[in-house]
Amino acid sequence: MIQNSVKIHDNFSLEIKSIYENTSKRKKTKYDTITYLFIPNGLNINNQTYPKTKFYNDVKVYIRYNASEYTLEEIINLKTGPLNLFIKSVKKIVKEKSTKKNILDFEAKVKLLGAILNNSLKLQTHYFKFQKLADLQLSNQIFFNQLKEILHIYRTQIPIIENSSLDENIKNIIKLGDEYLSNISNYYTIQLLEHFKKISTEKSDLKIIIQFIKEEQEYRKTQNFDTSKDDDYYDETLLHKRSQLKKYIDGVLFLTRDVRKDGAFVEQSVFAIAAGLAMVFSTGIAFYYQQVYGNFTLPFFIALVVGYMFKDRIKASIGLLFISKASSFFYDYKIKIKDLQNNLIGITKENFVFVPFEKLGPKVKKHRVKDGYLDADYDFYGEQIIQYKRKIEIYPKKFGQEISDNRLKSLVDITRISFNRFITQMDDPKKSYSILKKGKIINRVGNKIYHINVIQKFYSEQGIEFKRYRIIMNRKGIKRVENIALDVI
Repeated sequence: MIQNSVKIHDNFSLEIKSIYENTSKRKKTKYDTITYLFIPNGLNINNQTYPKTKFYNDVKVYIRYNASEYTLEEIINLKTGPLNLFIKSVKKIVKEKSTKKNILDFEAKVKLLGAILNNSLKLQTHYFKFQKLADLQLSNQIFFNQLKEILHIYRTQIPIIENSSLDENIKNIIKLGDEYLSNISNYYTIQLLEHFKKISTEKSDLKIIIQFIKEEQEYRKTQNFDTSKDDDYYDETLLHKRSQLKKYIDGVLFLTRDVRKDGAFVEQSVFAIAAGLAMVFSTGIAFYYQQVYGNFTLPFFIALVVGYMFKDRIKASIGLLFISKASSFFYDYKIKIKDLQNNLIGITKENFVFVPFEKLGPKVKKHRVKDGYLDADYDFYGEQIIQYKRKIEIYPKKFGQEISDNRLKSLVDITRISFNRFITQMDDPKKSYSILKKGKIINRVGNKIYHINVIQKFYSEQGIEFKRYRIIMNRKGIKRVENIALDVI
């Protein structure tokens, strides 16, 4: 099963987030995805101006584990939960020698607790936002008590580490974890407060939220979490610090990508065979004319030159023929997904190509034509269509071996596509036009926009699924993303 979402990452980048779940009873689960980008011809994006090297420069891919789902109660009580595993790692690193293995295990447990609590708070916050007002008070009371207990238990371990003879770098790890837990607790509780205020919740029901935020902010002051330079007017140091801390904690879930060209061995083999065939042809001509005209004659010399010319062209022609046909058999890149201990978690393959509208499948054509935009865009101006194909194969039994989390069951694939190159041929974002109203000509200024349509096709063991989005953008960047409802075919 694939959970997919598309959103704006920044002014010029689109973020496609896909969650690949372990749905197969076999040792591996397979997925295939095809993303079609329909680009107006006026933007001058085609296979001459936008080769695959530029496309892959504009695409950034992150692959990580999807954080396991725990309730706050499970985090507190489960012996195999992240909080208790963290406590065990503290005892282990204090009592035993601080070997590299123990240090890495301790650091992983700190990070894992932070990542899982962040996911739990996100899910719980989302849950509260859709509850009836009558359920809020009791639920909030339990929620905040449990959150306080998690923070308290974690913070009781800090003096144990600080009073030990461990290296300062190790002591700093638990402090970074404390700051991160405080950051996410603050963030989600403020979200809740803002939401409940918007829906006009009684002030008495908000007391526990406000009290928690105040207590946590006081604690943050005592730990100097939010201190920054006096001249940091725009809080850039503070925001950068929080961003780096988030990347540090989330790093426990991220996987490495070993990128290699797909079919490299076959390609070199074909080139070698081409060189051999060309050499056979050239040598054959040389032997024949040598027998007929003998050595050191003008005809023999001419034959050698002609043979070399054909030899070079034969080798190049076979190479070009292989390259033109290779996309039918091979992908552009083959990526091995590995964890921090170099265990192979999965394999993905990527392929980029421009395709004509006529070569699209009937369902893709029908989904693109829906709502009538194609009649104008395609018939009069045309569109260039990028096909970005990916093949995913994951090995769920190897999930989480290096961080001892047996609840990991899915991977998150985050693909960011930059449209920065697309804006170079766009018109100014504001266009003036005139209308006649009550006998008078009125001059107005309107927004000049472009539509980039995205259709995604997903193959999984459950079947084939389609999704479509419309990217509305102008020269200043992406304005919005519209989710287009598709007809059931």
